Amino acid sequence: MAPLNAMKWHIENLTEGRYNNIERINKVLRSIYSQATISVHLAKNFALMSNLNSDHKLSGLREPPEPINLCRLLVNIADDFQPQGWDKDIHISVVNDPLEKAPMVLAIKNLVSQAFSNIVENAIKYSHSGTEIRINGAFNPVLKTVTINISNSGIPLPSENLDKLFDRGYRTPQAKNAYPAGTGFGLYIANKIIDIHEGTIVAYTDKTKRTVFSVTLKVSPNTKG
Repeated sequence: MAPLNAMKWHIENLTEGRYNNIERINKVLRSIYSQATISVHLAKNFALMSNLNSDHKLSGLREPPEPINLCRLLVNIADDFQPQGWDKDIHISVVNDPLEKAPMVLAIKNLVSQAFSNIVENAIKYSHSGTEIRINGAFNPVLKTVTINISNSGIPLPSENLDKLFDRGYRTPQAKNAYPAGTGFGLYIANKIIDIHEGTIVAYTDKTKRTVFSVTLKVSPNTKG
């Protein structure tokens, strides 16, 4: 309910003329957009909760998989969530090279988009103000896979919690303290979606103390090279 209440409050202020300069109005409109984005993905997550059963296979889902350009998909997701990032002075960057040279992956676009959206939204939520979320990736020609890394600087990821991170409803104590309103469904659903695509998702802290979520997917069978 929090995103909807925030949008309602901002819209009331706009319609009643409480904002009298264009800079403030633009900031409020960005906030409405970001809260709407949160609401949309929250609704999608709850809808997916009842559909992503453990026995689902990619071939058994109603929407057929198709070749997906991950670079283009991630640029669009970054653009969608950037207004939410601006609220915390966070910049979301997609390193196009070598990701833009990676071959397409075979996936259900709406599902994979939701998985990456959940990870990006999670990164924004727990990043420190004034930092950057970096998205990059690379093609492994031997394994015929594309790996996407989404990293952020924020609340550290305790090693003792890594085995529970993708459990349904689980949230680390640090996450609960920083953001009490979370549901713990986002990463669980992202993991289920990637698993259905026979991919992998792992989380770790790199040498620079950044939290990294690394997603690996198979390339489309028609890919050459």
